[in-house]
Amino acid sequence: MLVYSTLLFLLIFGVFHFNYRKKTILKGWYYFFVFLFFTLMTGLRYRVGGDALAYEEYFYAFPDLDSYFSFMKKGNISFGYQPLFVLFVAICKSINPDYYFYQFIHAVVTNIVLFWFIRKNTKFEFSTILILYLFLFYFYFTFDIQREILAVCCFLLGYKYFAKNKWFFYYLFATIAFFFHISAFFLMLLPFFKLIKLTRIFVVLTIIVSIPLIIGKVFFLEYLELILFTEAMQSKGEAYSKVEFSISGVIFYYTIRVLTLIPFLFYYSKNKFEEKNYDWLLTAIFIVSILSQVMVGSDRFNNYLYIPFVLFFVNFMFNKKYYFRTGIFKKTLIFTVYLFLFSVTGIKLLVGNFKNYYYYNVFFPYSSILDKEENPDREKFMYYLWKQ
Repeated sequence: MLVYSTLLFLLIFGVFHFNYRKKTILKGWYYFFVFLFFTLMTGLRYRVGGDALAYEEYFYAFPDLDSYFSFMKKGNISFGYQPLFVLFVAICKSINPDYYFYQFIHAVVTNIVLFWFIRKNTKFEFSTILILYLFLFYFYFTFDIQREILAVCCFLLGYKYFAKNKWFFYYLFATIAFFFHISAFFLMLLPFFKLIKLTRIFVVLTIIVSIPLIIGKVFFLEYLELILFTEAMQSKGEAYSKVEFSISGVIFYYTIRVLTLIPFLFYYSKNKFEEKNYDWLLTAIFIVSILSQVMVGSDRFNNYLYIPFVLFFVNFMFNKKYYFRTGIFKKTLIFTVYLFLFSVTGIKLLVGNFKNYYYYNVFFPYSSILDKEENPDREKFMYYLWKQ
């Protein structure tokens, strides 16, 4: 836990010294040092993460560059991975066949894009990273969803074109993202959210419409499957559609994933002081959060939005243009957003457990390739998870 504690200390100091006290001397170097620490922590970990353990188990079956095309024709049938991810692995494997070389290169690429994007879009870098760190987003993105994070990185690289409505270049990055992970299909639809104006009436009507969708989701899923145009998307959709929650489970997740957003949406819809319009971001997260109650798995679309959302939220907290009637009202509003962020990954610490094995074992404790200590609880947790 020393590695995690050291990083937490570095981030808290960065927030206090550079964001709160607004000091600028050596800020860039300190940011680079934090980036370096994160990259080494991620790149040198040993069997820490969720899906990462599965990638390691099957790494031997991935091709190098010499066998890439034959693998995509025949060997990829059982994997169903997108071609650019397999190509990324093949390039790494051609340089060095060891899994941990691939893991290190993956960590370098993803952290460069992530830290660059954060630095580019906010003055409060350390506050942003601290939130991503405390609410487990960083661990989930870099330790767990190794394929999807590369698609997310493509979106972050093309984000400026999305913001400026330069659609040719945006869809170029979106297409590249799709060939890393099929969930990037969502990026093709994302520009249409710019047509929606966030108002209180819109929020209320969306809530009203969501209730019959959730109750009659069996009929809704039949129409949703029409847009799943590849075999891989159809198989994923079929698998997710079989996951069911109890009535209490539906109410619980609807409350923490949807209703917790309403106070902030209500406030922002009447108090928009940002130079840019972020209606698209809030409406997209809101609608996808509702859809995730209809079909488990569609919440993965929000993986592309969480980082921009956290950036927006941090800028919001530090923006003095926003007026609050009382300090308690501001704190309550911020708390509801924190509760929503906790509901994404942190909630699994409470409910994502199997038998006597707990979700926190996926990321804790830390182990590096220098000592190569396996955590038996983590191994057993992932075993039971994959059996589901």
